[in-house]
Amino acid sequence: MENLTNRVPAGVANGGQFAPAPHSEPALSLIPAPADGPDFDYAFEADRGPGLRKELEALPKISVRSAINASHVSDLIRNSYSVYFTNGEAPYGRADAVRFLDDALRHLPRDQREKQIELIRFAVHEEMKHWADSGHVLNPEHKYELLIEESDYSDEDDLLENGQEENRERWELLANTAAFYAVAADNSSSVRQAAVA
Repeated sequence: MENLTNRVPAGVANGGQFAPAPHSEPALSLIPAPADGPDFDYAFEADRGPGLRKELEALPKISVRSAINASHVSDLIRNSYSVYFTNGEAPYGRADAVRFLDDALRHLPRDQREKQIELIRFAVHEEMKHWADSGHVLNPEHKYELLIEESDYSDEDDLLENGQEENRERWELLANTAAFYAVAADNSSSVRQAAVA
């Protein structure tokens, strides 16, 4: 006969104590972050990619200076991609990157923070496809990945030489724009929290 004992998980106020009745898990759910490999699988991209692109493109435009200033936040995710580095070695993995980003936006309510993290991660993920594949614009996995108009380029060589970089830069700008608004929302939330305290 199997004897199941309900335990309160470690880390809660009564961690390690036996609970008299089962309890539900907390309503928190961090966006999963694999240690290696892509952040989002093909099915996720096919299903959610077009909508995430629309959300990113709907963000108000920001100045170049603002994009550069905000890039330190999106770089938290970029720095977890080995293809971003000439030596092929990322300083830390994706799980650490997500944890760093989560901490950078710690003043936001959990649901808003997760949404902001998802937008930044997705845009960086799309940007990194260009670093990983120098011909990505010729054969994107999904139509929404092309932010440029192929017809703006004279031929395949022009598309590879110029379109590849322009498309990558547009995803980079979307990531930095999402980071800019995430930081702005986090700062606003921090001010509100300080005013209440």
